[in-house]
Amino acid sequence: MLALILALSSGVVGGLIVAVMPQARSRLRNLVVLVFSVSGTIFSWQVALMVFAGENFRIVGEFGGLAWSLDPDPLGAVFGLIASTLWLFTTVYSFGYMAGKHKQRTYYTFLLISFSVTLGVAFSGNLVALYLFYELLTFATYPLVIHERSSGAVKAGAKYILYNLSGAGALLIAIVITYGWAGNLDFAGGPILANCLKNGLNWLLVLFTIGFGVKAAIMPLHRWLPAAMVAPTPVSALLHAVAVVYSGVYGILRVVYSVFGHELMAELSFSSMLPLIAAFTILVGVTIATQQDVLKRRLAYHTISQLSYILLGAFTLQPSGLTGAILHMISYSTLKVTLFFCAGIIAEQTGEIKVGKMGGVGWSLPMTMAAFGIASLGMIGMLPLNTFWSKYYLMKGSVAGGRWPLALVLIASGIINAVCFIPTVVTAFRGKSVQPNAERGGRVALMLAPTLLLAAIALSIGLWPGIVWSGVQAVVNWFF
Repeated sequence: MLALILALSSGVVGGLIVAVMPQARSRLRNLVVLVFSVSGTIFSWQVALMVFAGENFRIVGEFGGLAWSLDPDPLGAVFGLIASTLWLFTTVYSFGYMAGKHKQRTYYTFLLISFSVTLGVAFSGNLVALYLFYELLTFATYPLVIHERSSGAVKAGAKYILYNLSGAGALLIAIVITYGWAGNLDFAGGPILANCLKNGLNWLLVLFTIGFGVKAAIMPLHRWLPAAMVAPTPVSALLHAVAVVYSGVYGILRVVYSVFGHELMAELSFSSMLPLIAAFTILVGVTIATQQDVLKRRLAYHTISQLSYILLGAFTLQPSGLTGAILHMISYSTLKVTLFFCAGIIAEQTGEIKVGKMGGVGWSLPMTMAAFGIASLGMIGMLPLNTFWSKYYLMKGSVAGGRWPLALVLIASGIINAVCFIPTVVTAFRGKSVQPNAERGGRVALMLAPTLLLAAIALSIGLWPGIVWSGVQAVVNWFF
């Protein structure tokens, strides 16, 4: 219980301390940020490992006459591990990226608060708590999205708020209907609607899909995500691979397996359309990505595609499909954060943001491009990278669910991913070496270290998938 409380409170407490610290005390502020990021990560790991060992945590309260609870299960534990670990990497990266930039106090305040809110999403024990933290996450990350305060940033922030609040409205209606039909919103007792046979279940599923699908960037609900690329690069990494979009994906996983359950989902006509929507998003998202010259926008549209890999696995309603979905949650997040970190280093060291103008960057930033190349191979799904295993199980789940054409979609997307990333690596080693910014040499070291370590972790999971297998199987066994 104490570990859960400390995990959830570390970010908030640290953020409030940073908010009242003098702007000039940058070294002390960074130390405070690091201490609370490390503590939040340690306690999150402690909670997750205890959940995997079969221990139970439960904190309950009441909001507006409805009970809320924090009660992490294996799915929440996996999400919490991903979020806390990658948040720590992003924090260290931010020390280098944000050095010398304006509004650092505001940045780190909301970076820490968003950390706590994301863990709240992960450790929610019912739909009330999930909705509250889901909404709080929108407002906690909004100052990070508009950090630059430019006209483009403000416009992107408005789109971010509009889309996410619209999705939240649909989600709230869905939750109210669920409570009216089932009289219960807790995840712990099995699927909430398992014994609820109503004519409107298909429409309820539509509402849930829209509500969580906005943050999950399912097409055509995705348009806020590329616009949010005006945010600082570490924020972009968090938006795309840790916090916001993963909260949406996590919410849909909850709907499929904790609200409806795989048996009831199999009986609903709309559920048969969901894999097709995911397949469409996979192919169209990565195709659009290949057409983007600005590297961060390329990565943004690629995110839209990759998120639907996870959803596709969930929608197969097969143990092997869910295995692939959880493996991809772990694998994709490490690789995508690596890619964004590389993009940030390139921009900071050379000032270049367009793929077509990155000729010679590889000669001047060899370690950065090595990490980018490793992550690119991972996005294609090649051994020895970790995504090979997730895509294998996604294909296995598609075939087991009688939807073998979806396996062809995954193969086709791998080919398009190669078109998306390999030319970028090749271009970087064409032409003369580009002179990097010597003034930021020391700061870039803080950015490069977590980047290389993440690439090494992705390789390690690919070579020894057993590292994460126990957590993945705990989730699958929990729902099947």
